Amino acid sequence: MLHLVTADNRELYRAELLEMHRQRKAIFVDDLGWPLECDGDVECDAFDTLGALYLLALEEGETLGGSARLLPSTQPHLLGAVFPELCEEGVPIDDTIWEATRFCPAPGIAVPERRRALLGKIIAGILEAGLLFGMTQVTFVASAALKPLALAAGWSVRPLGASRRYGRERISAFVADVDAAGLRRVRERYGLHAPLLRYLPARKAA
Repeated sequence: MLHLVTADNRELYRAELLEMHRQRKAIFVDDLGWPLECDGDVECDAFDTLGALYLLALEEGETLGGSARLLPSTQPHLLGAVFPELCEEGVPIDDTIWEATRFCPAPGIAVPERRRALLGKIIAGILEAGLLFGMTQVTFVASAALKPLALAAGWSVRPLGASRRYGRERISAFVADVDAAGLRRVRERYGLHAPLLRYLPARKAA
């Protein structure tokens, strides 16, 4: 199950969001060596704002299995502010274009098959959220390891420019279409038979 976290219901997920930031530090900084600023054992950047949407992979009674972040391209976002050189024809910006970033499997998920399955669920969740929020495209930056998996997921994807080195990684920028046909192909590719997103409304004040 993927829980959709917005500014409206964020109070319900304080513990899970803190765990997300801890997992991001463990994966991106400790394991991959990305030069990111951290506060103790958490990684939180300037784009973790109230405008961000989060997808949290949570099952009943289980800990956080992975996460991802969605940001509108019309607001400050990673591709536009940090990696614009990855886009040969400029960073795509529009009210209907969002950015997907910080795909992060839990550190305990070491089996490649489980990571691929999680990626498929996250991509399906991104498309489900995109259709709900009126998105037409989603941009993302992928490492050399993530790139072939993202390209083979079933959604329609095209590169925005050549790859470049970042720390120990080579990264590339892509844009994917958000449409029902792409969501259907992703579900077929990963054996998903029902919508994954769950949205819990915030508790109303007494």
